[in-house]
Amino acid sequence: MRRYFFEILALVLIGGSIYFFTESIAYLARRDYVSSILVFFIGLSVISVGKEIARLALVQKE
Repeated sequence: MRRYFFEILALVLIGGSIYFFTESIAYLARRDYVSSILVFFIGLSVISVGKEIARLALVQKE
């Protein structure tokens, strides 16, 4: 049961990071470069947490 929770959480986090990357592109279109860089780094941190949760789900699989 815990493994499925981690898999779903990893998918939500990785999907959520896509939202941050699209917002970063939207800020670039508006020429707001500082906000774009900040949102981009937030997206990177969210995707790295999702990656670690996915690893944890793989460990729970065994």
